[in-house]
Amino acid sequence: MRYHIVGKRELCLGLLGIIAFCSFALIGVRETTLQVAGSMRSLPIYSVETQSREVSLGINCAWGNGDIPEILDTLDQYNVKATFFLVGDWCEKYPDSVKQIADRGHELGNHSDSHPDMTGLGREQIVKELEGCSEKVEAITGEKPRLFRAPSGAYNNLVIDTARELGYEAIQWDCDSLDWKGLGVDDMRQRIQRSLNPGSIMLFHNDTKSTAKALPQIITDLQEDGYQIVPVGELILSGETHIDHTGRQFAD
Repeated sequence: MRYHIVGKRELCLGLLGIIAFCSFALIGVRETTLQVAGSMRSLPIYSVETQSREVSLGINCAWGNGDIPEILDTLDQYNVKATFFLVGDWCEKYPDSVKQIADRGHELGNHSDSHPDMTGLGREQIVKELEGCSEKVEAITGEKPRLFRAPSGAYNNLVIDTARELGYEAIQWDCDSLDWKGLGVDDMRQRIQRSLNPGSIMLFHNDTKSTAKALPQIITDLQEDGYQIVPVGELILSGETHIDHTGRQFAD
C-alpha cells in the first residue's frame, strides 16, 4: 500500500479550494432565494409599456365632494376622460356626485368600502371591503367597477391576489401629484412634468387645497407635450401580459 504525504502547501491550497467552493455555493443559494422570493411578490399595475404617448389620470374620492363640479367641468373643457376611484362610504354620502361622474362618461374604480389599511385585514374582510364598495357604485350607476386601487396605496400579496380572484385589476400609480399634502399649483405641475412618462398612471385626489385649480394647467401642459389622457381601463393591456419588478405592465 502506498501513502501520499500531504505537505503544508498542498493542505493550504486544498482548504482554500473548499472555502471557495462553499462560498460560491452559499452565494448561489442566496441568489436563488431572492429570485424565488421576488417571483412570489404580487404587484398592482403602476404603469404600462406603450409605444404611444398615452397616460391616465386617476382621482381618488374619499373625503368631501365640493370640488367635483369644477373638476368635471375642467375635464369636459379639455375633452379628457379620467378614472375616479371611489370609497363606498363616499358613495353613500354623495350619490349625486357618483351619478354625475358616471353620466359625464368617466370610468369608476373601487377604492374600498371604508378606506382601511387593507394590509391588516384577512381575506374575508378584504372581500367585504371590495364587494361592499362595488355594490354601492352599481346601485347608483348600474355598473360594477372592474379596477381597484388600495387605500393609501397599501397592499400585500393577499390584497392583490384576492382582488384579482374577484375579477378586479389592481391599480397603483407611478406619478404622484402629492396634492393631499397641500402642494400649490406650481409645485404640482413640476412634480407631474418631472415624473410623467408614456404609460404613466397619475395619482390625484379631490377635496384638496389645489387639485381643482391645478388640473387645467396640468392638462394643458400634458396636451401641449403631445400626451393623450385616457381612462386607466383603456390604458392597461388585455390578453397575455406580465408585470415587471417595478410594476410596469408588458404584453407577452
